[in-house]
Amino acid sequence: MVGLRQILVPLLSLAGVLAAPFEKKPEPVVTYLGNQGPILSGGAFTTKGIVYTAGTVPSFNGSIVEGGIANQTAQVIENIAVILEEAGTSWDYVLKTTVFLASMDDYAAMNEVYRSLLPDPKPARTAVEVGQLPGDFLIEIEAIAALPDC
Repeated sequence: MVGLRQILVPLLSLAGVLAAPFEKKPEPVVTYLGNQGPILSGGAFTTKGIVYTAGTVPSFNGSIVEGGIANQTAQVIENIAVILEEAGTSWDYVLKTTVFLASMDDYAAMNEVYRSLLPDPKPARTAVEVGQLPGDFLIEIEAIAALPDC
């Protein structure tokens, strides 16, 4: 005669195996400050396999990069790359960006750098003129990226 224990133990073991893939792993909140400081840092938040970066500015070692929109665009793209790397992803997985420009007159020069530095296919993008950005810089970009393992 088969005992209740002989039936329940294998069933409970099977239930544990089946439930394991559905356990929710805690996802890290990523904040990249590095040498940027809390004001000039972009930072990011990761949830459900998506990384959302905050507006990232053209700073390096706590100072705004000089040399116009091309240099500032390149620095912002590099700063976002660092944030994405820390979050476990890269520009290859960016789905959408929003570019904030102090002047739409800088769009063509920004676009040239953006096009040359970002991998194909390019993420969906919105670009808007916002007038004056808080630190008197010319550009700020935020990005939404997928995590490769999700």
